[in-house]
Amino acid sequence: MTKNLIGSVDIGSNSTLLLIIDCNTKEVVQEISTITGLGRGLDKDGIFQEKSMADTFRALKEYQEECQRLGCDKIIITATEASRVAKNAPEFFARIKSELGLDIEIISGEGEAFYTALGINEMMKKKSKKQLILDVGGASSELILIKTKPFEIIETVSLPIGSVRVDDWIKDGQLKTKVDEIFEKFDLDSYVGQDVIGVAGTLTSLALMFSGAPAYDADSINNYSIGLAEFNESTDRIQLVEAKVLGKQFSFLGKRSKTIQSGAICAQTILNKIEAKNIHFSTYGLRYGTALRGEIDDVYRV
Repeated sequence: MTKNLIGSVDIGSNSTLLLIIDCNTKEVVQEISTITGLGRGLDKDGIFQEKSMADTFRALKEYQEECQRLGCDKIIITATEASRVAKNAPEFFARIKSELGLDIEIISGEGEAFYTALGINEMMKKKSKKQLILDVGGASSELILIKTKPFEIIETVSLPIGSVRVDDWIKDGQLKTKVDEIFEKFDLDSYVGQDVIGVAGTLTSLALMFSGAPAYDADSINNYSIGLAEFNESTDRIQLVEAKVLGKQFSFLGKRSKTIQSGAICAQTILNKIEAKNIHFSTYGLRYGTALRGEIDDVYRV
């Protein structure tokens, strides 16, 4: 069978992720994650910081070279919440287009939810008729309720809370105020009292930490489940440890060790608000959905 290799890049508020997948067989050829921190300080300054842009540019250049090395037929690049709100995002992405020749699609919260859910639905082997997905990012978190067969999004909401934003709010002493403001604006009744599938870097890293896995392993993540009470206990426990110590104890965290505690608080806040039952975890998500779809629909661009 002829290979159909697609490179799919997800530029998030905390990390920039590369997936290279054979869309004919759904075989994962390569995955790379780089902490780039585009959402850092965004609520305060409203713009991307120079270091974050430099780190993101460097990651994209490396990903482009890797896609070329492996012979990808196409590269699809999407950007999410931080890029939706940063005032200098258009200028930054125009520079990437000019110097690297890469097109970046800034997708809406609705689009982010759609492609995340599509990726999970396409890749997961065991499915219920309905699934509730929680995607914790750096600047936003999505709750997505789907029907699995045929695939359909029943309801979704994008909350402007994520690991990087929570980290900034904690440092500024604004966490409770910001969280209360968000929950006053959004009706989450449709998502209450269900099992949850947790996706994206924060939650998959927590799955590895809470399960005691010594290194990154996709199977360990995809087969791990935890009840809400135990999730709360584990989250409270890691708050007692310095970030540097966590980084040494869990080497797979890398630069994510700086925000993993804030990410855990972000997830904990949402999971308790919706009174989640059990939390399962998945390594699949947005970049899988865009790759397997093969294109970004106009309706999801912003």
